[in-house]
Amino acid sequence: MNLSEYELREKLLKIARKCIRYRLMAGTWGNLSARLDREKVLITPSGYEKTALKPEDFLLMDLDGNILRGDLKPTIETSMHLEIYKARDDVNAVIHTHSPYAMMLSVINEPIPVLTVEFASAVGHEVPVTELALPGTKDLADEVVSALGEDKMAVLMRNHGVVAVGGSLEEAYNVAILVEE
Repeated sequence: MNLSEYELREKLLKIARKCIRYRLMAGTWGNLSARLDREKVLITPSGYEKTALKPEDFLLMDLDGNILRGDLKPTIETSMHLEIYKARDDVNAVIHTHSPYAMMLSVINEPIPVLTVEFASAVGHEVPVTELALPGTKDLADEVVSALGEDKMAVLMRNHGVVAVGGSLEEAYNVAILVEE
């Protein structure tokens, strides 16, 4: 969190492109955010292909959902991101993916067990599945926050995808990759 706002915007862009490259996201689907400080986050705009994003496209918001900088509409999942940050002081980055294998498990309501040493080290727990809730709703935000609890690093959103969190963007990205693999 010692990065400048511009450096964090650049890092978000880099991670967004890696998510596309490794098929964690496609087109306009998926979103990511990172804390700038305890009270402010940068978050992806709604409806933008990750490959077309520029550093200035990320919105600066406070944890109450007020846009502090940016002209675009924030992602529909903004409330979910903000509620995670409010609930978890240890989380500095949130990545929501639509990766194909994890998505398939979310549809059949199948948690992901700890299968590898790498998974155990980075994720550390079975990845639970939330109850079904519509995208962008308070119900979904509440389900995700509840499923993450105090120490989980990832959850499957029923019929929707993955939420991976971390102390840094790199950590959240690594969790998202391991959940998919």
